[in-house]
Amino acid sequence: MCRGRCGAALAHTGSSHMALIPALLMSAAVITGSAASPVPAVAAGMAAYHRGDFTTALAILKPIVYDVSDNRAPWSDPWATAYLAQMFRRGEGTAPDWPLSCALFNHVWGYTRQRGPGGIGTIPFVEDGIKEVCLPELQAEVSALRMAGYLDGVTRREFVLDGSSWIVADRLGFHIDLGGGEHHDVGLTMMSWHDVMVSLTEADVSIPDRWSTARVHFLELFKWTNRIDETNGAIVRQLHWIVYEVRGADLGPVTDQIVLTVMGGPYPSPELPPGIRNAVVLELNDAGQVEWFVNGPAGKRGIIPEPRRGEMPDSMQAVLPGGRMEEPASDFAVRFDHKGCHYEYLDMFKGTYSAGGAGPAPFALSKEQRTTVFKAIVAARVFELPAVTDAGGGEPADNYELEVRNGGRRHTVSWSQSSADRSLTALMRTVLNMLNPNPGDGCVGAPPKVR
Repeated sequence: MCRGRCGAALAHTGSSHMALIPALLMSAAVITGSAASPVPAVAAGMAAYHRGDFTTALAILKPIVYDVSDNRAPWSDPWATAYLAQMFRRGEGTAPDWPLSCALFNHVWGYTRQRGPGGIGTIPFVEDGIKEVCLPELQAEVSALRMAGYLDGVTRREFVLDGSSWIVADRLGFHIDLGGGEHHDVGLTMMSWHDVMVSLTEADVSIPDRWSTARVHFLELFKWTNRIDETNGAIVRQLHWIVYEVRGADLGPVTDQIVLTVMGGPYPSPELPPGIRNAVVLELNDAGQVEWFVNGPAGKRGIIPEPRRGEMPDSMQAVLPGGRMEEPASDFAVRFDHKGCHYEYLDMFKGTYSAGGAGPAPFALSKEQRTTVFKAIVAARVFELPAVTDAGGGEPADNYELEVRNGGRRHTVSWSQSSADRSLTALMRTVLNMLNPNPGDGCVGAPPKVR
């Protein structure tokens, strides 16, 4: 868009804008000769433009530029592209959109230059349009538009999550900001040539993140893809429902379902077809899983898989909330409870250990052992985990509970071995190997009556 600079930009028509063009120009085969005359459909759109009927001009010219075609030429129709660029430049029949206007003008600029000196100036608006709308600060957005077929329907959208974090989606991708200043950018891989974005909304469903104290959110995207069926030359238009999972600073698709297929027909409208919104469902089932449905004669359903936690690289320095820490604080202590089988129970707060039904006995870790346990706790990011990561009821042999105190902060986590990731499993083994390195076979005893 002009972004409040349309008037000021008129004065900036020097060489700095023309220098932008080579960086934006995409490679293409050399074409010789002068610019061809407009084909009848394009001529009709141009005539509508010149009589001031911009709505009709837009309706005719946009599909010619945007839609899939069996024309294998490296350029879409240059006349239609130039007139469409002029409409986005001036806001004629549509909102002003200078990045898109620049992307379209550059397409025609490349076409005329590839045709030699005789091609320059043969198509209107291009030279003046580029000088006005191709501002250097718009280069990233212009490049994104050109690389993905002009990103039809992609506009800025904002979503507030949990009150302290938010997502902005625009032509450059997804931009995620979390409370505390963490920021992450994800490229806009959802759109390609001849795609039409219809809507991007936040789903009503969210779930607790088993690997953090935050929640997992979901975005729902509807988009059309348009392609040529190579077997018969027919145009195939398919409406996709894509669900994106937002988990902390990470975002990615978790399901992509085709909900409507149309053979031929006009270039898709940016409006969602009637009945489609109610034909797809994202909801929590009784087991607490996120389940998706596509209703209809050939209805489909599935479960969005539970994400695994990203592993911390072995080379990463130890980090706890409040800063980097290589050694435990002076008040570091843990209470570790293996809830079944050998019933190991370590209480560093009291300096005792119980196991195999026997009562507590004095027990102390060496300085080296304390540091080893501390670093295993940091590597497992225990302070990031929710109180119950994923533990079953009762006291099966593979359920664990850990309470940690360090630097005045305390945190307790419960989990089952079957749900643990590599770093949490490593922490469990580190502690057990220190407490009972030779546990023997089978389960023994019962929980100590006194811990």
